[in-house]
Amino acid sequence: MIAAPVFSIIFVVMLSFFTRCLSFTTEDLDTDLKYIKICNLTSPISLRTMNEVLINKKLAKGESSNFKCFLHCLFTKYGWMDEDGGFLVHDIKRTLEEAELEIVSLEYILYKCTALESVDRCERSYTFTECFWKRMSQVQSQEDQLFYNMDNDDEKL
Repeated sequence: MIAAPVFSIIFVVMLSFFTRCLSFTTEDLDTDLKYIKICNLTSPISLRTMNEVLINKKLAKGESSNFKCFLHCLFTKYGWMDEDGGFLVHDIKRTLEEAELEIVSLEYILYKCTALESVDRCERSYTFTECFWKRMSQVQSQEDQLFYNMDNDDEKL
């Protein structure tokens, strides 16, 4: 199990990656810590596992079940999924919009990442996360490319 303060910091990084929201209130952090404690009791994960997922986007086979169920627990606590593994797309979208996530294709990304064949709630949680991170990195890459192209156009003037 992960020490709560260390895990809290890691989870904030994970959430900020999901939502690209840079400002967190004390209340947000308290809520995060509460949810983390609950989910880490029901589906304990190691600090090593969290680092592998956040840094390398890889999940070791022996750790996969707990981590996937840990994600499901978090998603239910935040109102993104129901207990059976169904996505609450309206609530996900609202959360991302509140975080001022500027993505023109947000609805498309949510549709692609929630239209999953698996019926296992833990697997669906992890597959959603993988898909969301992949789509977000593609969007970010496109936005970066647009920015760099605009920058190059300025240099030509």
